[in-house]
Amino acid sequence: MWDRFPKDLLLLEALRWSEAALTQERYALLGRRLTAERKLDLFLDLYLPRGPRDARWMLWIELWARTPSNESLRRAQEEMDQGWQDDLEALLAKGVARSRFAPMDVPARASELLALLDGLSTRVVLGQRGTDRDRALSVARSATQRLIVRAEG
Repeated sequence: MWDRFPKDLLLLEALRWSEAALTQERYALLGRRLTAERKLDLFLDLYLPRGPRDARWMLWIELWARTPSNESLRRAQEEMDQGWQDDLEALLAKGVARSRFAPMDVPARASELLALLDGLSTRVVLGQRGTDRDRALSVARSATQRLIVRAEG
């Protein structure tokens, strides 16, 4: 299948290489001795693009454009997305278990947050007016505060 789409394979390998580095950063972040709130804030910061035309995010946008017509790319995308989902779920679950966050449907909430981050990231990468990285991070933090209510105690 890939021999028909050599550009797709090149795109996928470049994105996997980029994501492997970010995966190591995520693991290091999640392994740090920090509060769940601080880890979540650093997770948001790691997820968002550095600015317009961020190379990693340009690869993601290109991949998304190709996945509807390429099942192999779609599966690879889902696999990479799942790593972010799993790590965010683990972070949220630990925060709930330690009463840092109120009880919640962890998988659903993680999925909501990642969808929000994808949307903000796309706006930053495309350079849409009024959505620079700092603004996107501020919006992500504000939305996260509303979605991840701190446990009363």
